[in-house]
Amino acid sequence: MTKITKDSLFGGRLQIKQSRSGYRFSMDAVVIANQADINAGDRVLDLGTGCGVIALILAHLHPEIIIFGVEIQKDQAEIARLNVRDNTLEKRITILHKDLKTLSPHQTSGTVNVVICNPPHIEKSCGRINFNDQLAISRHEIKVTLDELITVAEKMLCRLGRLIMVYPAERLVDLVDRMRSDGIEPKKISVLYTKAGMNAKRVLIEGVKGGKPGLTITKPLIIHEPDGTYTEIAQHIFNAKKQI
Repeated sequence: MTKITKDSLFGGRLQIKQSRSGYRFSMDAVVIANQADINAGDRVLDLGTGCGVIALILAHLHPEIIIFGVEIQKDQAEIARLNVRDNTLEKRITILHKDLKTLSPHQTSGTVNVVICNPPHIEKSCGRINFNDQLAISRHEIKVTLDELITVAEKMLCRLGRLIMVYPAERLVDLVDRMRSDGIEPKKISVLYTKAGMNAKRVLIEGVKGGKPGLTITKPLIIHEPDGTYTEIAQHIFNAKKQI
């Protein structure tokens, strides 16, 4: 297994191992897991789970849900399983080492209520591809494209199930177009800003399979104050506690 580091979230309430030199989770994963609308009893599928950080945060915040995490990279899947074990979440999180394009509902004991994803978002033909395979696969559409990802999400969701994604703001039109063409209606968009006055870098989007048209754009999510300190909403996100 690749060399790993031991990190923590939420004041040590979650312990997370991750690759020392490969892909390491970013603020995007913490934000989407914290901001996702999840209901008690939901069955959740995390596509491209990496070290399992989104699944771990969701399980921490929502004690009454079951989560499946799918990861194509063996090293990452092994780290995710370690994280599930170390946080004693084996009864609630299942890690599947497989190509998500081959996924079918029988592998998750049926369709799910929520598909959540922080996917590779750089088109394979764009930009320089990192020499580190783990980083390249996590950032570029090498193993899965946006089209393929949305197709899998639609297949795995139950009727009126929700797709929740974080994605580059500059590719929002592509994302909305692809969701609609596969029958997942965009229902809510939250725009994420590093600081007020800067252009948006990311969007959080939620769509409903078979949903009716009607889109809500929430108030902006701003992470840093002008002096670089965290905003109040960011402090809440990074110190999240379990729901009661």
